[in-house]
Order: sequence, then C-alpha cells, then structure tokens
Amino acid sequence: PPIALIAILVIPAVIQAALAGLGGGQLQVFTHDGYFRTTVWIFGLFCAFQTPELVTGDQQHRVLALYFSRALMRPDYVLARVGALATALFVVALIPHVIMFLGEYFAAEHVGEAMHKSLPTVLRVLGSALAIAVLLSTVSITIAAVIRRRPFATAAILGFFLLAYAFVAPLVMSRPDKMRYLVLASPMMVGDGLTSWVFDTMKVHPPRDTTTFVPLPPLPPGADSAAREARRAEMRRRFRRRRPSVLETANLPGVAYLATTAGLILLGAGVLTLRYRSIET
Repeated sequence: PPIALIAILVIPAVIQAALAGLGGGQLQVFTHDGYFRTTVWIFGLFCAFQTPELVTGDQQHRVLALYFSRALMRPDYVLARVGALATALFVVALIPHVIMFLGEYFAAEHVGEAMHKSLPTVLRVLGSALAIAVLLSTVSITIAAVIRRRPFATAAILGFFLLAYAFVAPLVMSRPDKMRYLVLASPMMVGDGLTSWVFDTMKVHPPRDTTTFVPLPPLPPGADSAAREARRAEMRRRFRRRRPSVLETANLPGVAYLATTAGLILLGAGVLTLRYRSIET
C-alpha cells in the first residue's frame, strides 16, 4: 500500500511537469498550495499503514523492557520512532513538489532566474511538509503506542483521521457560528489550515450572521416576463454560487492552526512519555 499511495501522490505532479514543459511554463493545473490540500488524506493513509510497523512490533514481542534496560532511554526511543516516521513522511511529501519544480525549471528560458523566483515557494513547501510530517507522525505514533495489535492500530489511526474529518465537516458547515472551532479537533483539517496559512491563501473575513436567510421578494401581481426572468436568474445565481470549503466556513486565523499543531505535538509527546514510562525494566 505505501508504494501505491506514493504513486497516486506523484502522478498529478508528473502531469503538471509535462504540461509545464509543453506549455513553456504557462500551463498550471496543479499548484503547490493546492497539492497539500488535496493530498493530505494520502499522508494520513501512509501513517496508518506505516506507523504500526514501527511501534506495535516492539510491544507484541515484548522487547521494550530489554531496550530500556540498556543505555537507550525512553525519550530517545520515542524521539527515534517519531523522527523515523516524520522523516519518511517529509520525504514523501516533498517528492511531487520536487517533480513540479523540475518541470518549471526545465520549461524556463533562464533556469537561474526561475530558481531565484521560486525560492519563497520552496521555503513554504519545506515548512508545510515539515509541519504536516511532525503533526501526523506524532498523532499516529501516540495512537499506535496504546494498541498492541497491528491491524487494530492501523484501523484506529485510519478511523481517527477519517472519522474526525467526517464528523466535524457537517457540523461546521451547518452551524459555523457555533461549531467552527471543531475544525481544530481534526488533524487533517489542522494540517490543511496550516498549509493554507503558510502559503497565504487563507483570508479571514469579518464574522457574518449565518443564521439569517434573505428570501427573494415575491413578484407583484401582473409582473411582466422581464421581471420573472430576472427572478429566475437570481435564483440560478444563488444556486450556482460556489459553496465555501470547511476551512472557509470556519473562518479561523492561521495562528489558531499553528497553535493547535504545537498543542497536538506536545500532547502526543506527553502521552508517549507516560506510556513508555509505565514499562518496567
């Protein structure tokens, strides 16, 4: 499954690189900021399949007590496991962006100028990939550390990532005035919001009253065909209006996602410390 997930992740980047080469860098179907938003669920699947391989085997075979009886300290073990998964996820997250950057450079007339122009985007890609890698790795390993069986750990990680999103999204969309902070309960949405903030694509609007709905005024008796057509056009315009995303509906500042990311990482580190401290040597 990890190889298949990486292939799914890379194919759109290859298409974008080919389009950039054919169109002289003018054709852009996939952007770097949009790539993170549309592929964050692949990172969750990658963590669900790979995390149990790192953690549950040591618990099943009861070798943790042997590890901790030697020079290996418990914080070192936790840091090694989180660092291994975060590094793998960081590399996986960077692969499609490297392909897209290469396509842009090869299509440019002046490669040095194109590289210099893309430097701010490169820094944003690196920051976003690092934040998502550390966040999802910490959450995944925290879940897997309390579950000994590998299939159950995979199901728990996958269920937490996907069910949290499926549970939060309808509530936020239906009552954004009361439920908008629930987006911070989903690591997938937190990662999405953080990358949107890093790429400066998130615009926070003044709060609006979402509980009121202004209906169309009734047509006066004897209205002519022009008035009826105008009413139908307004109804079509309202129907076709682009529905905002969950993050746009929540309308939270980017600092909220950054603080939540830091909080989840610290919470996961605390849970892991308590979990492995209870193992006797």
